[in-house]
Amino acid sequence: MIKYALLQLLWLALSCSWLVATNAFLAQQPQKMPTIATTTLEMGLFDGISKAFSNEEYGPPPEKVRATARHILVKSSKEAESVKSKLLEGSAAFSDLAREVSTCPSGKQAGGSLGSFYPGTMVAEFDAAIFNPDTKIGQIIGPVQTKFGYHIIVVEKRTGGGDWY
Repeated sequence: MIKYALLQLLWLALSCSWLVATNAFLAQQPQKMPTIATTTLEMGLFDGISKAFSNEEYGPPPEKVRATARHILVKSSKEAESVKSKLLEGSAAFSDLAREVSTCPSGKQAGGSLGSFYPGTMVAEFDAAIFNPDTKIGQIIGPVQTKFGYHIIVVEKRTGGGDWY
């Protein structure tokens, strides 16, 4: 009896996924073809199976979310504000200022470039600023205080994450 019920459940799940695939295919066809009217069935348990096939509720896996950023690390908030004002005025390039004033080795060697990294790679305050949905690409962020000092940050690129940023 249980095997029969499981077979019915499997048949229904496959039928639902076939209908979803057929409707998606037909939606891509030229408008000259007659369209099939669809209705949304609410079947309780089977809605969960349908969602599992469509993967609508889930974003990309965490390993796909990445950011590329530059930063300038200084010891005091006053220094950080000074660096930020120079950047906003346009009187100095980010990489030049990083080489000149940053206390982080990345500043001296790579113009402040941190390369590409996943969420959770950096300290929490730094990650919160970089992966914040309100932070725009190319925007000067900071000063952000961490245990290392005060950071002026520019996010150069973010990938993954769908529409959360």
